[in-house]
Amino acid sequence: MRLGYLTHVTGDDPSRAYRETIRLAERAEELGYDSFWVAQHHDGHLGGRLPSPLVLLAAVAERTRLIRLGTAVVALPLEDPRRLAEDAGVLDALSGGRLELGIGAGADPDAARRFGRHHDDRHRDTVAALDVLLEMLPPALAAQRVWWATATPSSVDAAAARGVGVLSGRPPSPDGDVVSELARYWTYARGVPRVALSRPLPAGHSTGRIIDDLLADPALPWAGEIVVQAQPSTVRADVHDEVMERTARFVRPFLGVAGPAHGPAVTEEVDTDEPTPAMRPRPVVRPHR
Repeated sequence: MRLGYLTHVTGDDPSRAYRETIRLAERAEELGYDSFWVAQHHDGHLGGRLPSPLVLLAAVAERTRLIRLGTAVVALPLEDPRRLAEDAGVLDALSGGRLELGIGAGADPDAARRFGRHHDDRHRDTVAALDVLLEMLPPALAAQRVWWATATPSSVDAAAARGVGVLSGRPPSPDGDVVSELARYWTYARGVPRVALSRPLPAGHSTGRIIDDLLADPALPWAGEIVVQAQPSTVRADVHDEVMERTARFVRPFLGVAGPAHGPAVTEEVDTDEPTPAMRPRPVVRPHR
């Protein structure tokens, strides 16, 4: 199970928030995180100070060596997909192929209005822009490192059809909708299925409770990566430090789970000299506790 950290880049002073974010990324790499993600917010929405995540990640790339650098997420309907592909290609080259490009439909109707877009059309606009983006991106980035943050069944199906990874921030629900959607994605995804879960770690929760909550998450066996974030998202930098270190040292060792994203593939034994084709692993779902 890979582990990532997400920050919404908040604070009263944008320049200080950017410098702190670069430092957090360096610390995440030191602690052994696999990825570091930043959220895009326009006009200070929800306290976020970062409208241009690729620019900040370019600075992070110069201060790190191995950690993968992600956007969680770029509001794709507000972007020119051709220009986004060009900027993403430059960052990917600068970072040595470490960009993880997360996109989404956007959740801020005021931003859509200011950009001259119709918020109600965001899902349709995302699909149209994504097709252009995938065509324009460097092939390795387009095929392996584009993620779609979505909570709608139609978008999950569209991601599967395009070989795009799913970044799921939906909390588990008693009706099992999240698990059924991820199972469908695993069944129909073109290429290798990729699922990452975005999960908040609320302030005040003990390490034991965090571990129990994560292990009880019925979506966890379907994911190859979990991206954690401190909550509330406006916490101070020292709280980010504490959450990152505690998660890396005490939570991560418990995140080895059984499921379709983990463990060896299951193959059929046949009496033939021909190589046996690899099969996708069978789902092994942890019961919801």
